[in-house]
Amino acid sequence: MLALMFAAGGVHAEQWLDEILVHRTPAFTGENPENCLVCHSGERMRSIADGAHGDTEDDRAPFGNNGCESCHGPASIHVSRAHGGKGFPPLIGFGYAKVAAPRDQQVAACMYCHGGSQEGMEVTPFEGTTHDKWIVTCSSCHQVHAEEDPVMTRSTQAKVCYTCHAEQEEGHQKVGRRVPDFSRMGCAGCHKVHRLPKN
Repeated sequence: MLALMFAAGGVHAEQWLDEILVHRTPAFTGENPENCLVCHSGERMRSIADGAHGDTEDDRAPFGNNGCESCHGPASIHVSRAHGGKGFPPLIGFGYAKVAAPRDQQVAACMYCHGGSQEGMEVTPFEGTTHDKWIVTCSSCHQVHAEEDPVMTRSTQAKVCYTCHAEQEEGHQKVGRRVPDFSRMGCAGCHKVHRLPKN
């Protein structure tokens, strides 16, 4: 059938196909996050339900709004039957994997809420801070798909920081007479990574 359309319509049929299949604008599906978990299952995916981002009763949380789509973007094309969404505009993937979205898109997804546009949310500065570098994204440090984000817990925070700052694990300079107790203070006890520099 498609071959007949191309043969009969030539360029017009090709433009129509291009418009319908490639340049469609995705929309929010309004689906429950459980529908996403049919395909994207596993403990790591499901663990978001136990954390702050998975609170369905909190309208500031992603699951209280558009579920998974609040962070990963509108999924109407992704979930369509046509090729399982393949070949269409991808959803926002986080991290550094091949399927990850560009850095600016990842940061913008987080800052949509954490940048203060969501009512009742405290502004978390990122742009212009020490970690606002070309390769660092929010997910470089933070784990959203976790009951507790390790970088937000003092006892596990330093281990996350050592991922990039390995030299500090053994060679942190003394503060006063001793090296800080990172299991008690974390790194944020002294280093305010979300603080904007003073002008």
